[in-house]
Amino acid sequence: MLKNCHFSATALAVCWFLTSAQAVADAVDPHCLFTEIDVNQYGKKPFANPATINSQQGKLVSTLQIAYTDKSKTSIGGCPVKLRSYNEQLVGPTLRVRPGETMNILLQNRLPKETPQEIADQFQQESSQAWLGTRPHSYNTTNLHTHGLHVSPTGNSDNVLLAVLPQTELPYEIKVPLNHPPGTYWYHAHAHGSVAIQVSSGMAGAIVIDDDPDQLPPALRDASRPEHEKVMVFQTTFYDTQGEVNHITSFFPDPSRSPDQGRKNCSESNPDKDSLCTWGFSNRLITINGQIVPKITMRPGEVQRWRLVDTAYRESIQLRLEGHDLHEIAIDGIYHDKIDIWSEQACIQDPKTRCLNLQPGYRSDVLVKAATPGVYRLIDVPSSPEASVLIAAEFMGLLGAPKEAEHVLAEVVVEGQPMDMALPTSEQIASLAPFKGVKLKDRAIGQQTVQFSIGSDLNPDPAKQRNYFQVNYQAFDPSKVRKLQLGAIDRWNLKGQGHVFHIHVNPFQWERSGPDGNPEWVWKDTLFVSAKGEQVYTQYLDYLGQFVMHCHILDHEDLGMMEVDQVVEGENLAKHGAGIH
Repeated sequence: MLKNCHFSATALAVCWFLTSAQAVADAVDPHCLFTEIDVNQYGKKPFANPATINSQQGKLVSTLQIAYTDKSKTSIGGCPVKLRSYNEQLVGPTLRVRPGETMNILLQNRLPKETPQEIADQFQQESSQAWLGTRPHSYNTTNLHTHGLHVSPTGNSDNVLLAVLPQTELPYEIKVPLNHPPGTYWYHAHAHGSVAIQVSSGMAGAIVIDDDPDQLPPALRDASRPEHEKVMVFQTTFYDTQGEVNHITSFFPDPSRSPDQGRKNCSESNPDKDSLCTWGFSNRLITINGQIVPKITMRPGEVQRWRLVDTAYRESIQLRLEGHDLHEIAIDGIYHDKIDIWSEQACIQDPKTRCLNLQPGYRSDVLVKAATPGVYRLIDVPSSPEASVLIAAEFMGLLGAPKEAEHVLAEVVVEGQPMDMALPTSEQIASLAPFKGVKLKDRAIGQQTVQFSIGSDLNPDPAKQRNYFQVNYQAFDPSKVRKLQLGAIDRWNLKGQGHVFHIHVNPFQWERSGPDGNPEWVWKDTLFVSAKGEQVYTQYLDYLGQFVMHCHILDHEDLGMMEVDQVVEGENLAKHGAGIH
């Protein structure tokens, strides 16, 4: 505040004007404006794994408290942030269990109750953008989803149809089956209508189903030790000039048809303009575990296991590590039947198809063997149109959506005394693959169709147009349920270029083009839908009940691109063949 104000009428008026102007300036921290972040000042700190919670005696017992971060203690790029979080951290703790164990998680929602007017304003944000089939939850209502786990979707297990209201709590009991594949999974908030807001705040964390170390090849066991393993949760934390996130419209591709207007929307310091600024023009950076360009230290010859998790609400990431190849051993948590080598040189020559690609919800486990001493950059290379979910902008006529630029995600510093660590062989990795010899395509009988679509109404005023975010031309309606038979093997035909298909509970098998250009079958639970469409194969095993399938561009899901699926008991299921376990 200004001092030395004298109380003549003129002086008081001048003092009031200057004080008010100063108060407005003070209200917006310059570090919170949509300007470039000084990476040298706010980044390049030593890499830190998220906090870890381990199971003990067959159970993981923990509390996840949902609360706003404290601005006096938490910042990103110098901007003090007030974000919805787990345990007031920018990334959730890593939960580590083994097959056959139980996760007992008390989810405490300590977010404040919204007033009726605040809830009405939130609903207006969403309903003004889309034709909604059901009223979404408020932004402070939440629940818990264990993404990729083959567990029960009912009761207080992985049930995303539950709603944990502000100032309430719910004890979750999630039983991991004894035959569950070890691997990298993750958890996040999944209350319809608040998913994008909460995940983009940082409400996500990794789940590791640990291997039996005695069953691992020695080289992989060594690379997986705590001193060598890195858990990397990639985040697109979107915060406004107040260091908060409350505008779902900020998650869309830029609404302007003009790149100049898009940049202008992000250059205004007026908080009322925050909802017009979107990720592509915001200058916000992808973080890893809440860190900006962290420094990963390795010794020459060291082999590290990197567990990569893309928790972004819509961002695709194509990885290249200077001077190193990425040896991929698992995809979406499930060990591959060989090592796929994503070559740095191949990625440079053909970024369209030869880089390791992460879409929202994807995971990849890679091994990195450190080269000679030096500093190497982990880069998100520019995405090709086919590889980026930003092409969804083109479907909506949003020609002002910016193209992604190359940017650095982390630095790898190789220094110190050399180590003599080996990489495992493809044959050793193949011994860990859980579904050996299974090819569901040969036994699939039923068919399911998914058509993701975005349509627009005919209002001549673009500012008043609302869109249709639909699955099979139906916005999310919990009373509309797709029935699936327990034990059945189906082919799912996926359509809707640029969307990201995710189904809960049961993984699916998909044929992709590997890094060598040859076709290969892999297991996944999340998949980017290309222009030609995709065909995947799955079997519904072990669990009855309702769960959901949706687009994992999270604002699309919030605005209606989701459906309820239900596994029911059927007759004559023997004809479908044996299960994948």
